[in-house]
Amino acid sequence: MRSLTKYVRRGPAELLLAAEALFLLAFFHVCLLVFPVYRIIRAITRGPAVEHHDEEAEAGESEMRAMNDVERTAETQSDEVALRVRWAVEAVARHSPIAFVCFPQTLAGYTMLRRRGVPSTMVYGVARSPANKLTAHTWLMMGDRVVLGGEGSAQFKPVERWG
Repeated sequence: MRSLTKYVRRGPAELLLAAEALFLLAFFHVCLLVFPVYRIIRAITRGPAVEHHDEEAEAGESEMRAMNDVERTAETQSDEVALRVRWAVEAVARHSPIAFVCFPQTLAGYTMLRRRGVPSTMVYGVARSPANKLTAHTWLMMGDRVVLGGEGSAQFKPVERWG
């Protein structure tokens, strides 16, 4: 009950974001049971992502300093969006009765960022366990920063990247 009151104290924007995360986590959980991974990846990465294009990007040299400030602001906004998406996906996964492992979390986070025009990359890595068994992990990156699934990702060797 305590975790439910935390959600109630959140604003409507955060509740909608958490609801979107819940829907996408459940959707990708089922998709991973039914469809091959390559079809899921192809479906969510095809077509143009939503982009925030600035027409003034082709402005003269005198406006380049202002453009650099806009780019820095856009990076800050992307970071804020990524933090909010991270919170929503991790909070829903943590409090859900269904165990949402790394792959549906990565797919949900990627989809949420893509819808908001924030570029990101899904990374699939493999490693050997101490018992010499092959283990896999996925995580979501934005530039050189890990957005989701960062715990333990350093021990995995990336073998595939999408996005």
